[in-house]
Amino acid sequence: MPHNRRQFLSATAASAAVTLLPGCSSRGSEPQMPVAYELGKPLPWVNWAGNQYCFPKHRPVPGTETEVVDALRQAQGQVRAVGAGHSFAALVPTDDTLIATDLLSGLISHDAATLQAELWAGTRLNEVGPLLAGVDQALPNMPDVDHFALGGAIATSVHGTGVRLGSLSSRIVGLTLATPSGELIECSATQHPEVFHAARVSVGALGIITRVRLQNNKSFALTETNRVEHTEDILADLDKRFAQHRHFEFMALPHSDLAATVATDLAQPGDSPKGEDDPNALNDLRRVFDAISWMPGSNLVYERLLKIAMGDSASSVRTGPSYQVFPHLRGVRFREMEYAVPAEAGPACIREILQTIRDQNIPVCFPLEYRRVDADDIWLSMFSGRPAATISVHQYGDLDYKPYFAAIEPIFWKYQGRPHWGKLHTLNATDLAALYPQHWQDFQAVRRQLDPQGKMLNPYLKKMLGA
Repeated sequence: MPHNRRQFLSATAASAAVTLLPGCSSRGSEPQMPVAYELGKPLPWVNWAGNQYCFPKHRPVPGTETEVVDALRQAQGQVRAVGAGHSFAALVPTDDTLIATDLLSGLISHDAATLQAELWAGTRLNEVGPLLAGVDQALPNMPDVDHFALGGAIATSVHGTGVRLGSLSSRIVGLTLATPSGELIECSATQHPEVFHAARVSVGALGIITRVRLQNNKSFALTETNRVEHTEDILADLDKRFAQHRHFEFMALPHSDLAATVATDLAQPGDSPKGEDDPNALNDLRRVFDAISWMPGSNLVYERLLKIAMGDSASSVRTGPSYQVFPHLRGVRFREMEYAVPAEAGPACIREILQTIRDQNIPVCFPLEYRRVDADDIWLSMFSGRPAATISVHQYGDLDYKPYFAAIEPIFWKYQGRPHWGKLHTLNATDLAALYPQHWQDFQAVRRQLDPQGKMLNPYLKKMLGA
Protein backbone atom coordinates (compact mmCIF):
# COMPACT_ATOMS: atom_id res chain seq x y z
CA MET A 1 0.00 0.00 0.00
CA PRO A 2 1.55 3.36 -1.03
CA HIS A 3 2.62 5.77 1.68
CA ASN A 4 -0.23 8.25 1.15
CA ARG A 5 -2.83 5.48 1.49
CA ARG A 6 -1.21 4.20 4.66
CA GLN A 7 -1.30 7.76 6.02
CA PHE A 8 -4.98 8.09 5.07
CA LEU A 9 -6.00 4.89 6.86
CA SER A 10 -3.94 5.71 9.93
CA ALA A 11 -5.28 9.25 10.12
CA THR A 12 -8.86 8.05 9.59
CA ALA A 13 -8.51 5.54 12.41
CA ALA A 14 -7.04 8.11 14.75
CA SER A 15 -9.65 10.78 14.07
CA ALA A 16 -12.59 8.38 14.16
CA ALA A 17 -11.41 6.88 17.43
CA VAL A 18 -11.83 10.28 19.11
CA THR A 19 -15.57 10.06 18.50
CA LEU A 20 -16.00 6.65 20.10
CA LEU A 21 -18.57 6.48 22.88
CA PRO A 22 -17.51 4.74 26.11
CA GLY A 23 -17.66 0.99 25.75
CA CYS A 24 -18.11 1.05 21.98
CA SER A 25 -14.60 0.02 21.04
CA SER A 26 -13.92 -3.59 20.08
CA ARG A 27 -11.49 -4.81 22.70
CA GLY A 28 -9.70 -8.10 22.52
CA SER A 29 -10.74 -10.73 25.05
CA GLU A 30 -8.63 -13.71 24.02
CA PRO A 31 -5.23 -13.95 25.74
CA GLN A 32 -2.26 -14.20 23.38
CA MET A 33 -0.40 -16.28 25.99
CA PRO A 34 -3.00 -18.73 27.32
CA VAL A 35 -0.98 -20.16 30.21
CA ALA A 36 1.62 -18.97 32.68
CA TYR A 37 4.64 -20.87 33.95
CA GLU A 38 4.30 -22.15 37.51
CA LEU A 39 7.46 -22.76 39.51
CA GLY A 40 8.17 -26.45 39.96
CA LYS A 41 5.93 -27.57 37.11
CA PRO A 42 6.90 -28.54 33.53
CA LEU A 43 7.61 -25.60 31.22
CA PRO A 44 4.57 -25.02 28.99
CA TRP A 45 4.73 -25.34 25.23
CA VAL A 46 2.56 -22.81 23.35
CA ASN A 47 1.98 -22.59 19.61
CA TRP A 48 2.55 -19.46 17.52
CA ALA A 49 -1.12 -18.48 17.52
CA GLY A 50 -1.37 -18.80 21.30
CA ASN A 51 -4.43 -21.07 21.16
CA GLN A 52 -2.77 -24.46 21.84
CA TYR A 53 -0.58 -25.42 24.76
CA CYS A 54 0.62 -28.36 26.85
CA PHE A 55 2.97 -29.23 29.73
CA PRO A 56 5.27 -32.00 28.43
CA LYS A 57 7.12 -34.00 31.08
CA HIS A 58 9.84 -34.97 28.58
CA ARG A 59 11.17 -32.76 25.76
CA PRO A 60 13.94 -34.50 23.78
CA VAL A 61 15.69 -32.48 21.07
CA PRO A 62 17.45 -35.12 18.92
CA GLY A 63 20.18 -34.00 16.55
CA THR A 64 20.59 -37.25 14.59
CA GLU A 65 18.37 -40.03 13.28
CA THR A 66 19.87 -42.36 15.89
CA GLU A 67 18.79 -39.94 18.61
CA VAL A 68 15.29 -39.72 17.09
CA VAL A 69 15.04 -43.52 17.16
CA ASP A 70 16.27 -43.63 20.77
CA ALA A 71 13.84 -40.91 21.82
CA LEU A 72 10.91 -42.81 20.30
CA ARG A 73 11.93 -46.10 21.89
CA GLN A 74 12.36 -44.54 25.32
CA ALA A 75 9.32 -42.27 25.19
CA GLN A 76 6.70 -42.68 27.88
CA GLY A 77 2.99 -42.17 27.25
CA GLN A 78 1.77 -40.20 24.26
CA VAL A 79 4.42 -38.92 21.85
CA ARG A 80 4.14 -35.94 19.56
CA ALA A 81 6.66 -34.14 17.36
CA VAL A 82 6.89 -30.37 16.99
CA GLY A 83 8.62 -28.16 14.46
CA ALA A 84 7.85 -24.44 14.27
CA GLY A 85 4.51 -24.68 16.12
CA HIS A 86 2.48 -22.93 13.41
CA SER A 87 -0.48 -25.33 13.39
CA PHE A 88 -3.68 -23.79 14.76
CA ALA A 89 -5.23 -27.23 15.35
CA ALA A 90 -4.33 -29.32 18.40
CA LEU A 91 -1.93 -31.59 16.53
CA VAL A 92 1.01 -31.08 18.90
CA PRO A 93 -0.17 -30.93 22.51
CA THR A 94 0.82 -33.76 24.84
CA ASP A 95 1.68 -33.73 28.52
CA ASP A 96 3.92 -36.77 28.08
CA THR A 97 6.75 -36.67 25.48
CA LEU A 98 7.19 -33.81 22.99
CA ILE A 99 10.06 -34.34 20.54
CA ALA A 100 11.40 -31.18 18.87
CA THR A 101 12.95 -31.48 15.40
CA ASP A 102 14.86 -28.17 15.46
CA LEU A 103 18.32 -29.76 15.32
CA LEU A 104 17.44 -31.94 12.30
CA SER A 105 18.20 -29.13 9.91
CA GLY A 106 20.16 -28.57 6.72
CA LEU A 107 20.86 -29.90 3.23
CA ILE A 108 21.99 -33.53 3.15
CA SER A 109 22.65 -34.07 -0.55
CA HIS A 110 21.61 -32.97 -4.02
CA ASP A 111 21.66 -34.19 -7.61
CA ALA A 112 22.27 -31.59 -10.32
CA ALA A 113 21.11 -33.91 -13.10
CA THR A 114 17.70 -34.77 -11.61
CA LEU A 115 17.24 -31.49 -9.68
CA GLN A 116 16.49 -33.45 -6.53
CA ALA A 117 17.69 -32.60 -3.04
CA GLU A 118 17.47 -34.31 0.33
CA LEU A 119 16.98 -32.20 3.46
CA TRP A 120 16.52 -32.85 7.14
CA ALA A 121 12.86 -32.56 8.08
CA GLY A 122 13.39 -29.98 10.80
CA THR A 123 14.69 -27.43 8.29
CA ARG A 124 12.55 -24.29 8.24
CA LEU A 125 11.18 -23.23 4.86
CA ASN A 126 12.98 -19.89 5.17
CA GLU A 127 16.20 -21.91 5.31
CA VAL A 128 15.27 -24.25 2.45
CA GLY A 129 15.31 -21.45 -0.15
CA PRO A 130 18.88 -20.26 0.46
CA LEU A 131 20.14 -23.85 0.86
CA LEU A 132 18.69 -24.88 -2.49
CA ALA A 133 19.84 -21.66 -4.15
CA GLY A 134 23.37 -22.62 -3.18
CA VAL A 135 23.10 -25.67 -5.46
CA ASP A 136 21.10 -23.82 -8.18
CA GLN A 137 17.75 -25.38 -7.21
CA ALA A 138 14.45 -23.98 -5.97
CA LEU A 139 11.09 -25.20 -4.74
CA PRO A 140 8.58 -24.82 -7.61
CA ASN A 141 6.10 -23.26 -5.21
CA MET A 142 5.94 -22.13 -1.59
CA PRO A 143 3.29 -20.97 0.87
CA ASP A 144 3.25 -17.30 1.78
CA VAL A 145 4.45 -18.15 5.30
CA ASP A 146 7.95 -19.58 5.37
CA HIS A 147 8.43 -20.27 9.08
CA PHE A 148 7.12 -23.85 8.95
CA ALA A 149 9.43 -26.79 9.53
CA LEU A 150 9.62 -28.99 6.45
CA GLY A 151 8.29 -32.05 8.29
CA GLY A 152 5.31 -30.19 9.70
CA ALA A 153 4.51 -28.59 6.35
CA ILE A 154 4.46 -32.03 4.77
CA ALA A 155 2.37 -33.58 7.54
CA THR A 156 -0.39 -31.00 7.02
CA SER A 157 -0.26 -30.57 3.20
CA VAL A 158 0.93 -26.95 3.24
CA HIS A 159 0.54 -25.24 -0.14
CA GLY A 160 0.95 -22.07 -2.15
CA THR A 161 -1.20 -21.10 -5.13
CA GLY A 162 -1.20 -21.99 -8.84
CA VAL A 163 -3.51 -24.10 -10.99
CA ARG A 164 -0.62 -26.12 -12.41
CA LEU A 165 1.14 -26.60 -9.07
CA GLY A 166 0.37 -28.97 -6.22
CA SER A 167 1.06 -28.80 -2.50
CA LEU A 168 4.53 -29.13 -1.02
CA SER A 169 3.79 -32.79 -0.29
CA SER A 170 3.28 -33.45 -4.00
CA ARG A 171 6.97 -32.64 -4.62
CA ILE A 172 8.23 -35.44 -2.35
CA VAL A 173 9.96 -38.31 -4.16
CA GLY A 174 11.28 -40.05 -1.07
CA LEU A 175 11.39 -39.80 2.71
CA THR A 176 12.65 -41.56 5.82
CA LEU A 177 10.21 -42.27 8.64
CA ALA A 178 11.16 -43.12 12.22
CA THR A 179 8.33 -45.30 13.55
CA PRO A 180 7.06 -45.39 17.15
CA SER A 181 8.85 -48.72 17.67
CA GLY A 182 12.17 -47.14 16.66
CA GLU A 183 12.48 -48.47 13.12
CA LEU A 184 13.75 -46.34 10.23
CA ILE A 185 11.81 -46.86 6.99
CA GLU A 186 13.04 -45.40 3.71
CA CYS A 187 10.12 -45.13 1.32
CA SER A 188 9.17 -43.87 -2.12
CA ALA A 189 6.67 -44.71 -4.84
CA THR A 190 8.52 -48.00 -5.40
CA GLN A 191 9.96 -48.71 -1.93
CA HIS A 192 7.35 -49.33 0.80
CA PRO A 193 4.80 -47.53 -1.39
CA GLU A 194 1.91 -47.87 1.11
CA VAL A 195 3.94 -46.10 3.79
CA PHE A 196 4.98 -43.47 1.23
CA HIS A 197 1.39 -42.73 0.19
CA ALA A 198 0.35 -42.43 3.84
CA ALA A 199 3.38 -40.51 5.14
CA ARG A 200 3.32 -37.67 2.62
CA VAL A 201 0.32 -36.24 4.55
CA SER A 202 0.05 -37.97 7.91
CA VAL A 203 -0.64 -35.31 10.61
CA GLY A 204 2.30 -36.91 12.42
CA ALA A 205 0.29 -40.03 13.25
CA LEU A 206 2.77 -42.55 11.80
CA GLY A 207 5.99 -41.48 13.51
CA ILE A 208 8.55 -38.75 12.83
CA ILE A 209 9.83 -37.93 9.35
CA THR A 210 13.57 -37.39 9.61
CA ARG A 211 14.60 -36.59 6.03
CA VAL A 212 12.85 -35.66 2.80
CA ARG A 213 13.89 -35.88 -0.86
CA LEU A 214 12.27 -33.21 -3.03
CA GLN A 215 11.87 -32.79 -6.77
CA ASN A 216 12.86 -29.19 -7.47
CA ASN A 217 13.33 -26.72 -10.32
CA LYS A 218 16.42 -24.80 -11.30
CA SER A 219 16.72 -21.50 -9.46
CA PHE A 220 14.38 -18.83 -10.85
CA ALA A 221 13.24 -15.30 -10.14
CA LEU A 222 9.70 -13.98 -9.79
CA THR A 223 7.89 -10.67 -10.10
CA GLU A 224 4.77 -10.14 -7.99
CA THR A 225 2.22 -7.40 -8.67
CA ASN A 226 -0.30 -6.37 -6.01
CA ARG A 227 -3.46 -4.47 -6.89
CA VAL A 228 -6.75 -3.50 -5.24
CA GLU A 229 -9.78 -4.32 -7.38
CA HIS A 230 -13.50 -5.01 -7.17
CA THR A 231 -14.23 -8.52 -5.97
CA GLU A 232 -16.89 -9.25 -8.56
CA ASP A 233 -14.59 -8.11 -11.37
CA ILE A 234 -12.05 -10.64 -10.13
CA LEU A 235 -14.57 -13.46 -9.83
CA ALA A 236 -15.97 -12.76 -13.30
CA ASP A 237 -12.47 -13.15 -14.74
CA LEU A 238 -11.13 -15.73 -12.31
CA ASP A 239 -10.36 -18.70 -14.59
CA LYS A 240 -8.52 -16.44 -17.04
CA ARG A 241 -6.39 -14.94 -14.28
CA PHE A 242 -5.37 -18.29 -12.85
CA ALA A 243 -4.54 -19.53 -16.35
CA GLN A 244 -2.65 -16.36 -17.28
CA HIS A 245 -0.37 -16.22 -14.24
CA ARG A 246 2.02 -18.76 -12.79
CA HIS A 247 0.58 -17.87 -9.38
CA PHE A 248 -2.56 -15.90 -8.58
CA GLU A 249 -4.59 -15.28 -5.44
CA PHE A 250 -6.84 -12.64 -3.96
CA MET A 251 -7.82 -11.41 -0.53
CA ALA A 252 -11.44 -10.27 -0.28
CA LEU A 253 -12.18 -7.54 2.27
CA PRO A 254 -15.34 -8.31 4.29
CA HIS A 255 -18.06 -5.63 4.38
CA SER A 256 -16.83 -4.19 1.09
CA ASP A 257 -16.71 -5.06 -2.59
CA LEU A 258 -12.91 -4.69 -2.70
CA ALA A 259 -10.14 -7.28 -2.78
CA ALA A 260 -6.36 -7.27 -3.01
CA THR A 261 -4.96 -9.36 -5.86
CA VAL A 262 -1.51 -10.93 -6.04
CA ALA A 263 -0.32 -12.00 -9.51
CA THR A 264 3.13 -13.59 -9.72
CA ASP A 265 5.07 -14.66 -12.80
CA LEU A 266 8.61 -15.43 -13.87
CA ALA A 267 10.67 -12.26 -13.70
CA GLN A 268 11.49 -10.47 -16.95
CA PRO A 269 14.49 -8.28 -17.79
CA GLY A 270 13.90 -4.77 -16.54
CA ASP A 271 11.46 -5.73 -13.78
CA SER A 272 11.96 -3.47 -10.78
CA PRO A 273 10.33 -3.14 -7.37
CA LYS A 274 7.70 -0.50 -6.69
CA GLY A 275 6.34 0.32 -3.26
CA GLU A 276 6.64 -2.14 -0.39
CA ASP A 277 4.69 -4.47 1.88
CA ASP A 278 3.11 -2.55 4.73
CA PRO A 279 3.54 -4.46 8.00
CA ASN A 280 0.88 -2.26 9.66
CA ALA A 281 -1.83 -2.64 7.00
CA LEU A 282 -3.89 -5.20 8.95
CA ASN A 283 -3.68 -3.17 12.12
CA ASP A 284 -4.70 0.01 10.28
CA LEU A 285 -7.62 -1.84 8.71
CA ARG A 286 -8.74 -3.02 12.13
CA ARG A 287 -8.43 0.42 13.71
CA VAL A 288 -10.63 1.96 11.02
CA PHE A 289 -13.21 -0.83 11.30
CA ASP A 290 -13.32 -0.65 15.11
CA ALA A 291 -13.47 3.13 15.14
CA ILE A 292 -16.65 3.34 13.05
CA SER A 293 -18.36 -0.03 13.60
CA TRP A 294 -20.66 1.40 16.30
CA MET A 295 -22.12 3.99 13.92
CA PRO A 296 -25.48 3.51 12.13
CA GLY A 297 -24.71 2.61 8.52
CA SER A 298 -21.11 1.86 9.45
CA ASN A 299 -20.76 -0.69 6.62
CA LEU A 300 -21.37 2.00 4.01
CA VAL A 301 -18.95 4.37 5.72
CA TYR A 302 -16.29 1.68 6.06
CA GLU A 303 -16.58 0.66 2.42
CA ARG A 304 -16.39 4.29 1.28
CA LEU A 305 -13.26 4.89 3.36
CA LEU A 306 -11.60 1.81 1.87
CA LYS A 307 -12.36 2.96 -1.65
CA ILE A 308 -10.91 6.40 -0.97
CA ALA A 309 -7.82 4.91 0.63
CA MET A 310 -7.14 2.12 -1.84
CA GLY A 311 -8.64 3.01 -5.19
CA ASP A 312 -8.08 0.73 -8.18
CA SER A 313 -4.43 1.22 -9.10
CA ALA A 314 -1.34 -0.93 -8.65
CA SER A 315 -0.12 -0.83 -5.07
CA SER A 316 3.25 -2.54 -5.17
CA VAL A 317 5.62 -4.71 -7.22
CA ARG A 318 8.15 -7.14 -5.73
CA THR A 319 10.83 -8.91 -7.72
CA GLY A 320 13.73 -11.18 -6.86
CA PRO A 321 14.69 -14.82 -6.22
CA SER A 322 11.62 -17.03 -5.90
CA TYR A 323 12.20 -17.91 -2.26
CA GLN A 324 12.25 -14.20 -1.37
CA VAL A 325 9.11 -13.30 -3.33
CA PHE A 326 6.85 -16.19 -2.26
CA PRO A 327 6.70 -15.36 1.47
CA HIS A 328 5.01 -12.33 3.01
CA LEU A 329 5.56 -10.83 6.43
CA ARG A 330 3.01 -12.05 8.98
CA GLY A 331 3.49 -9.72 11.91
CA VAL A 332 -0.11 -9.86 13.18
CA ARG A 333 -1.10 -12.83 15.29
CA PHE A 334 -4.30 -14.54 14.15
CA ARG A 335 -6.30 -17.77 14.19
CA GLU A 336 -7.32 -19.44 10.95
CA MET A 337 -9.77 -21.87 9.39
CA GLU A 338 -9.23 -23.05 5.81
CA TYR A 339 -11.13 -25.47 3.61
CA ALA A 340 -10.32 -26.82 0.15
CA VAL A 341 -13.47 -26.99 -1.98
CA PRO A 342 -13.69 -28.40 -5.52
CA ALA A 343 -12.17 -25.81 -7.85
CA GLU A 344 -15.41 -25.22 -9.74
CA ALA A 345 -17.27 -24.49 -6.48
CA GLY A 346 -14.82 -21.86 -5.26
CA PRO A 347 -16.49 -18.69 -6.60
CA ALA A 348 -19.94 -19.65 -5.30
CA CYS A 349 -18.48 -20.59 -1.94
CA ILE A 350 -16.65 -17.31 -1.33
CA ARG A 351 -19.63 -15.29 -2.56
CA GLU A 352 -21.82 -17.05 0.01
CA ILE A 353 -19.27 -16.44 2.76
CA LEU A 354 -19.06 -12.72 1.99
CA GLN A 355 -22.86 -12.44 1.80
CA THR A 356 -23.26 -14.27 5.11
CA ILE A 357 -20.85 -11.85 6.78
CA ARG A 358 -22.95 -8.96 5.46
CA ASP A 359 -26.34 -10.50 6.24
CA GLN A 360 -25.40 -11.49 9.79
CA ASN A 361 -23.39 -8.29 10.28
CA ILE A 362 -20.48 -10.31 11.60
CA PRO A 363 -17.91 -7.86 13.03
CA VAL A 364 -14.85 -8.95 11.07
CA CYS A 365 -12.44 -7.08 8.82
CA PHE A 366 -9.58 -9.59 8.39
CA PRO A 367 -9.35 -10.40 4.63
CA LEU A 368 -10.39 -13.78 3.24
CA GLU A 369 -7.70 -15.56 1.21
CA TYR A 370 -8.55 -17.42 -2.02
CA ARG A 371 -6.02 -19.67 -3.78
CA ARG A 372 -5.93 -22.60 -6.22
CA VAL A 373 -4.01 -25.88 -5.96
CA ASP A 374 -3.68 -28.73 -8.46
CA ALA A 375 -4.84 -32.28 -7.74
CA ASP A 376 -2.53 -35.00 -6.41
CA ASP A 377 -2.69 -38.71 -5.54
CA ILE A 378 -1.77 -38.51 -1.85
CA TRP A 379 -4.15 -40.46 0.36
CA LEU A 380 -5.04 -37.75 2.92
CA SER A 381 -4.12 -34.65 0.94
CA MET A 382 -6.89 -32.04 0.77
CA PHE A 383 -6.23 -32.14 -2.98
CA SER A 384 -6.41 -35.89 -3.39
CA GLY A 385 -8.15 -36.69 -6.68
CA ARG A 386 -9.36 -33.17 -7.39
CA PRO A 387 -8.03 -29.64 -8.02
CA ALA A 388 -9.23 -27.28 -5.35
CA ALA A 389 -9.91 -23.70 -4.41
CA THR A 390 -8.75 -23.00 -0.88
CA ILE A 391 -10.51 -20.32 1.13
CA SER A 392 -9.03 -19.13 4.40
CA VAL A 393 -10.98 -17.36 7.13
CA HIS A 394 -8.99 -15.45 9.79
CA GLN A 395 -9.60 -13.66 13.04
CA TYR A 396 -7.19 -11.51 15.05
CA GLY A 397 -5.42 -13.45 17.78
CA ASP A 398 -6.87 -11.46 20.70
CA LEU A 399 -10.48 -11.84 19.57
CA ASP A 400 -12.79 -14.81 20.00
CA TYR A 401 -12.87 -16.57 16.63
CA LYS A 402 -15.48 -19.19 17.54
CA PRO A 403 -18.77 -17.38 16.70
CA TYR A 404 -17.37 -16.20 13.36
CA PHE A 405 -15.96 -19.57 12.34
CA ALA A 406 -19.14 -21.34 13.48
CA ALA A 407 -21.20 -19.15 11.16
CA ILE A 408 -18.96 -19.81 8.16
CA GLU A 409 -17.89 -23.45 8.50
CA PRO A 410 -21.26 -24.97 7.41
CA ILE A 411 -20.89 -23.12 4.11
CA PHE A 412 -17.70 -25.10 3.44
CA TRP A 413 -19.55 -28.35 4.23
CA LYS A 414 -22.25 -27.42 1.71
CA TYR A 415 -19.58 -27.33 -1.02
CA GLN A 416 -17.88 -30.61 0.00
CA GLY A 417 -14.93 -28.81 1.50
CA ARG A 418 -12.03 -30.63 3.12
CA PRO A 419 -10.44 -28.84 6.10
CA HIS A 420 -6.76 -27.97 6.17
CA TRP A 421 -5.16 -30.43 8.60
CA GLY A 422 -3.17 -27.77 10.42
CA LYS A 423 -6.00 -25.27 10.84
CA LEU A 424 -9.15 -25.01 12.93
CA HIS A 425 -12.25 -27.06 12.12
CA THR A 426 -14.88 -29.10 13.99
CA LEU A 427 -15.11 -32.30 11.90
CA ASN A 428 -14.65 -35.73 13.45
CA ALA A 429 -13.52 -39.08 12.02
CA THR A 430 -16.92 -39.96 10.56
CA ASP A 431 -17.14 -36.63 8.75
CA LEU A 432 -13.58 -36.87 7.45
CA ALA A 433 -13.93 -40.47 6.29
CA ALA A 434 -16.76 -39.39 4.01
CA LEU A 435 -14.51 -36.74 2.44
CA TYR A 436 -11.76 -39.30 1.71
CA PRO A 437 -13.74 -42.32 0.50
CA GLN A 438 -10.92 -43.84 -1.55
CA HIS A 439 -8.08 -44.04 0.94
CA TRP A 440 -9.29 -43.29 4.48
CA GLN A 441 -9.25 -46.96 5.42
CA ASP A 442 -5.94 -47.51 3.61
CA PHE A 443 -4.36 -44.83 5.78
CA GLN A 444 -5.86 -46.32 8.92
CA ALA A 445 -4.43 -49.73 8.05
CA VAL A 446 -0.92 -48.32 7.66
CA ARG A 447 -1.28 -46.34 10.88
CA ARG A 448 -2.33 -49.43 12.85
CA GLN A 449 0.53 -51.40 11.32
CA LEU A 450 3.15 -48.80 12.29
CA ASP A 451 1.64 -47.75 15.63
CA PRO A 452 -0.61 -50.53 16.96
CA GLN A 453 -0.59 -49.05 20.48
CA GLY A 454 -1.58 -45.56 19.34
CA LYS A 455 1.58 -44.08 20.83
CA MET A 456 1.57 -41.11 18.42
CA LEU A 457 -2.07 -40.15 19.08
CA ASN A 458 -3.05 -37.35 21.42
CA PRO A 459 -6.75 -36.85 22.29
CA TYR A 460 -7.34 -34.55 19.32
CA LEU A 461 -5.93 -37.07 16.82
CA LYS A 462 -7.87 -39.93 18.42
CA LYS A 463 -11.08 -38.02 17.80
CA MET A 464 -10.10 -36.89 14.31
CA LEU A 465 -8.86 -40.30 13.15
CA GLY A 466 -11.42 -42.36 15.06
CA ALA A 467 -8.72 -44.41 16.80
